[in-house]
Amino acid sequence: MDKNNTGKIIAEARKQLNMTQKDLAEKLFISDKAVSKWERGLCFPDIGTLIPLSEILNISLYDLLRGEKMNQEEVEQTLKNTIIYSNSELKKRKKKYTVVSLIVIGLIIVSSIISVFIIKKDNQIGQIVDRDTLYPITYYVDYKTTLTSEPEKLEQILMRLAFNWKERIFKIKENTLEIAYDISYHDIVKAYNDKTYVKRAMLNNAIVVFTTIQDAETFRIKFDDSSYTISKEKLMKAMEIDSFEKLLDENIWYEKAYKKLKSDDFIKDSFDLFTVKK
Repeated sequence: MDKNNTGKIIAEARKQLNMTQKDLAEKLFISDKAVSKWERGLCFPDIGTLIPLSEILNISLYDLLRGEKMNQEEVEQTLKNTIIYSNSELKKRKKKYTVVSLIVIGLIIVSSIISVFIIKKDNQIGQIVDRDTLYPITYYVDYKTTLTSEPEKLEQILMRLAFNWKERIFKIKENTLEIAYDISYHDIVKAYNDKTYVKRAMLNNAIVVFTTIQDAETFRIKFDDSSYTISKEKLMKAMEIDSFEKLLDENIWYEKAYKKLKSDDFIKDSFDLFTVKK
């Protein structure tokens, strides 16, 4: 895989469909900055976005990973070469290997391919996922909603929160919003290789929820090995504001939220406000 070639094929396919980077980003529930990074060859798309990306751009996964499109003649020739080579190798090794041996080899190859993707996702996810979670509040939404009255608007907000590459379940109980992730806290820190970033993203998620969801009084992030709960009242006090609603103004968001989230001291002190259950 070549990042530059993959970026070029994404840009070309997008332009052929008359889509902007923002259009593509919205369809994938990511930021247009991430799309820009792909197209400039700065990073690969997250493995979780490859299938929807190929479907949206109407290009094959093979072309996307290879970084160039193959015409039908090239595909057929590749298949022919593969078959010819396979037949030749089978004839040479027919006396040496039994059918069982070939099956074992096949399983090893398949396992190796799967392992490469799993290792890449677990250990390199921080390199291919856009870490910049400190967007203006309008990136999430520019209005207030509630936990139950507007499901579509609520989903629009939640789908843009950090860690959206991982499977998650949203639960609402009274005035508490819970997001349960199919991963442990230990593994998500390992995936990003940056504990401060993970804490910053969790606090950012809490601030976005309290700012945009009017009746959310408690926010909980649940991982496989632990859960982290924080109240609106505690976070509001830590941020030295009297209302989260004011943060819908981009200028106030920048002064009261963005600057604080950029501070490592604020992250350290405010993260301690989470009630942790192992």
